[in-house]
Amino acid sequence: MGMSFINWIGFVMLVLGLFLNELFLGMNAWYELNMGAITIGIVYLVVGASLSLWPNASDTTA
Repeated sequence: MGMSFINWIGFVMLVLGLFLNELFLGMNAWYELNMGAITIGIVYLVVGASLSLWPNASDTTA
């Protein structure tokens, strides 16, 4: 049960999202509510989680 390229892309997206979140927490970026940025962030994390959990075609275990 190995990870495919799509799984690695999702994993990198999640790690990058965590890194950018920690980077911007020290800034004053979230003092005013920005619904567009929040929506894009949520969609980005959902896509990253979906790709990291995507089933591998070569995985034959039940």
